Amino acid sequence: MAGVSAPWLLGASGQVGHFLLQRLGRDVVACARSVPAWSSPERLCWHTFDLWRSNEAPGCEHLISAGPLDACVTWLERVGPGQLQRIVALGSMSAVHKQQSPSAAERELATRLLDSERRLLEFARSHAIDCTILRPTLIWGAGLDHSLTPFAHKAARRGFALIPSGAMGLRQPVHADDLAALCIALLPRTGHEQVVAATGGGECLSLARMLERVARSSNARALHIPMPRGVLAALGRLGAALGINVASVLARSVADQCAGSDTVWRACGLAPRCFEPTRNDWIAPQ
Repeated sequence: MAGVSAPWLLGASGQVGHFLLQRLGRDVVACARSVPAWSSPERLCWHTFDLWRSNEAPGCEHLISAGPLDACVTWLERVGPGQLQRIVALGSMSAVHKQQSPSAAERELATRLLDSERRLLEFARSHAIDCTILRPTLIWGAGLDHSLTPFAHKAARRGFALIPSGAMGLRQPVHADDLAALCIALLPRTGHEQVVAATGGGECLSLARMLERVARSSNARALHIPMPRGVLAALGRLGAALGINVASVLARSVADQCAGSDTVWRACGLAPRCFEPTRNDWIAPQ
């Protein structure tokens, strides 16, 4: 990308943003509402502003959005494209997997994600901007997620983790640093295309097996609760009928939530790692 301005990175303080900054350093403008405590301002170029309020147009030709997709597209619709030629943005496979969730909040999230994707693609198309939206599965590896990292911390404190034996729904967790590498590889690819790509990790495994590996990485024992898959599914349906919040968790435990394709990885000559976490993967940047 010689001869072009430094790309802007939205969501620079998040888990994928953290690894993008490690890879790009001062070759990217890190954008966030505030500079995180773990940052080294002397080694990074920070630009603080609020996407929901800012009227500043993007001062770059290449944009990586690693934060909330709805905030990104709302900002772009308000301020216009500026000099933008290329967008690589992170959405979520929740746009697909949570459409039929027992939880109204999760169904609303899926609807919001799909609407944000549609709006961003329309924006890019109307301004002849290349745009790739990645739909990651469960992201791990930076100690900043709100699912596996809290599970790991609780297991480490207790010395054990309770895992339902019937939690056999498939998962395909993707490491945040692998996503960072993919975003960078995609950035120079042009052709006036607008693409949405499912983006999973290097292997599919059951939820129970995934949680076993998290427990092992935390030096905790995995204690299996005898709860067959059919029982979990029935409890999920019952919980949904009664309006119990845990229903969505039970329903997801037996549902497959994989990406189903590695096309985008192969197109960039990359291969995501398998899910073999260590203790360091659950430690947030400091």
